Amino acid sequence: MRRVERLSSILLERANPCVTVMSMPASVKDVAALAGVSSSTVSNYLNHPHVLGEASAERVRSAIEQLGYVPNESARQLRAGSSKALALILLDAWLPYFHELSRGVEDVAREGGWSLFFSNSNRDAALERRNIDMFEAHRVQGIVIYPLDDVVPRLELLADRGIRSVVVGPIRESATVGSILFDDVGGGRLAGEHLLSLGRRRILFIGSPTVSQSEDRRRGLRDAVAGSSATVDEQDVAHLATEDGLEVGARIAALPASERPDAIFAANDMVAIGVLTQLLRHGIRVPEDVALVGFDDVAQAHQTVVPLTSVRQPGYEIGRAAGAALLRQLADPAAPLPEPTPFAAELVVRESTVGR
Repeated sequence: MRRVERLSSILLERANPCVTVMSMPASVKDVAALAGVSSSTVSNYLNHPHVLGEASAERVRSAIEQLGYVPNESARQLRAGSSKALALILLDAWLPYFHELSRGVEDVAREGGWSLFFSNSNRDAALERRNIDMFEAHRVQGIVIYPLDDVVPRLELLADRGIRSVVVGPIRESATVGSILFDDVGGGRLAGEHLLSLGRRRILFIGSPTVSQSEDRRRGLRDAVAGSSATVDEQDVAHLATEDGLEVGARIAALPASERPDAIFAANDMVAIGVLTQLLRHGIRVPEDVALVGFDDVAQAHQTVVPLTSVRQPGYEIGRAAGAALLRQLADPAAPLPEPTPFAAELVVRESTVGR
């Protein structure tokens, strides 16, 4: 019946191309029926095309195109009992830091003979949950995630079903979910201590309260200035993107010189670059009038007109560590989870704070 319904749909669509018929996804049997060949011939076309004659191959190819048939790789792997798929879920794939993180995870996966699928949560908790659900449905064997929400309870359920996970960032204690950490608090402290050593006393922090790492960097800055004569003002932004920095930078530039901060610490380099751009456009000197520190030390940090002082977060190395930790769990589910020792922060001093 299903085959008849599918072929009827095709005939109806051909008769009236303005009609869109909703039907079940095409199967191998549907392709075989339309091509006038056996299911085994379609299977050979997909898996062993060299055994088919030119005419048979052309009929199958034409039927696949007409039906929009997509081979179900997940199902094939499940039948073979050898799924080799991992997933990476990113908080904001468009930020350069995540490019480096992704490259580290991907290199480890490829070296181990695994396929890696990517998705972007775009700082949306509901989308983040849907991404996890999607990869569970596709039966990936493991997930590396840089999350927005507390995803540990969900990942622990996946572990019970044989899908292991590693979180990049701080998490609640878990017996089955690993984490790879970076010392964000220490990084914020380094930035604050550096600005204090330069005599800066009116510091503005630009960050996002919805991102735990940004909040840790804010906390480190406040730790650094505690007990000093410096003050810290705060400006929250939504996405930690260059556009956020441009908007905040324009507002800072519009202030009278006496009301501007004499130093700015941005929660990532892209925000800092946006601020730097606006300050320079408005004739505000960096670092003479305003010293500026970013975070992550992405490639763009040293490529700006005034090279940017930044706290280095080794995205590629962190990605490799996360990928390797996940592969260890998959090789031996009873193996210990990654050690909680975080990657150390490093301050890279450039002209945006010390001048030429």
